[in-house]
Amino acid sequence: MLSIAYYWPVQEPYHSLNYGWNGCSKIADTTQNTTLILSYDQIPPESALLAIIGPGIEFSKSEGFAIQRFLESGGTVLLADDFGTGNGLLQRLGVAARFSGKPLADLLYYDRQWSFPLITDFSPSPVTTNITTVMMDNPSYIELGNSSQLTVIARSSTFSFIDMNRGNEPSVNTTLNSYPVIASVSVAKGMLVMISDPGIFVNEIVDLYDNMRLFRNLLAVGEGSLFLDVAHLSKAPLTDARIDFINAVDSIRNFLLYSMLGAFVQSAVTIAIILTLSIEILRKTRRGQETRQR
Repeated sequence: MLSIAYYWPVQEPYHSLNYGWNGCSKIADTTQNTTLILSYDQIPPESALLAIIGPGIEFSKSEGFAIQRFLESGGTVLLADDFGTGNGLLQRLGVAARFSGKPLADLLYYDRQWSFPLITDFSPSPVTTNITTVMMDNPSYIELGNSSQLTVIARSSTFSFIDMNRGNEPSVNTTLNSYPVIASVSVAKGMLVMISDPGIFVNEIVDLYDNMRLFRNLLAVGEGSLFLDVAHLSKAPLTDARIDFINAVDSIRNFLLYSMLGAFVQSAVTIAIILTLSIEILRKTRRGQETRQR
């Protein structure tokens, strides 16, 4: 049972330890400064990127305060959501924008099928540096509300439509229009970036077009440090316990490995010193014998 708990892969969507098509292990590996956030008690106020991708669990009041403090200290928050619980966090942060929860498709600019729209309309921003095309995976769009502080960073094409019947084709009365899909808002010293599709960062999609470059731009804004929220992912009941078990086993294994390596190095140095002294003693002994023979 312990072996199964350790080796059975994490399969929850958007989880950083999920190495399958719908996991986010690739973005977790973009930097060595990656920390998984299981509790917001452990997130320090600093200039870093807090990535909240595909949240499925509501944010508590205390968690909203923690994220607010993180933003006020100069942190960057990525909130990538479509039909999840991201709106609850926006409400707690006092942001007027909302994820619409309505599926967006595109008649002309798409990959695979209309529900995979290609985004090519970007506004100048550190988030969009060197970005020309981003591919989305069954996205929603952002309803801006009445916020004048909100900045739209990217929009879908004018051939986009709301695909309420999930038929990947517009109904008779459908209106084609351009919709906001990436937006940002400044919060004190920090910045909140909203993306209406967590799917652009999953392992199968993130390497396509400029998706990975988009994430690296966000990481650069966060000065290279990454906090990945796994506390709000919809997970199996024992997933967090399994992760704690895996981390504990890995820590013990690394400790034993380094201890053995340290003991080996210490033994090797000791043997080298003994050999060096022995050779020096032999040399001096031979020199003494040669002197007496003369």
